[in-house]
Amino acid sequence: MRTTKKLIEDVVKELVGEEALDIIFYLRGKTKISEFIIAEELDLEIHRTRNILYRLLEHNIVSFMRKKDKIKGWYICYWDFNEPIIPYLTEKIKNEKLAKLRERLAREEKGQFYLCRNACARMDFEKAIEFNFKCPECGEIMNQQDNTRTIEFLKQRIEELTAEDAKP
Repeated sequence: MRTTKKLIEDVVKELVGEEALDIIFYLRGKTKISEFIIAEELDLEIHRTRNILYRLLEHNIVSFMRKKDKIKGWYICYWDFNEPIIPYLTEKIKNEKLAKLRERLAREEKGQFYLCRNACARMDFEKAIEFNFKCPECGEIMNQQDNTRTIEFLKQRIEELTAEDAKP
């Protein structure tokens, strides 16, 4: 899988958020960039820059090396973008989504769900019994929901994600 700009955007948005994109694209193609230079070049506060960099670090999207400044005695971090990990993270995100969808599909297929007329709350049979089939939000009687469309949607979404694997 080739690492494209779109792929990087998708992974970073999903794992860290859109605010990290500027930092990633600034670091792309560069090595050992000081956090102070990143903050200055992108016109960000140093605390905000560090926060984003540490969130990126949690997913191994960036790495850093720490050196002591000989003049001030402080430690300065020099950051690199770990571009080779992007395809692996893409696969990991997709597998996690598939697992959650399959788990939800199993829950939907085996359970009965109840919903009030105003759609305030949706709950399974055990929870509905606890509330005597009355909505905790509006007090309306809860009726059994026909979740066939939900099941079909989940199956379709799972099929779409697994079909992406089949594409060359």
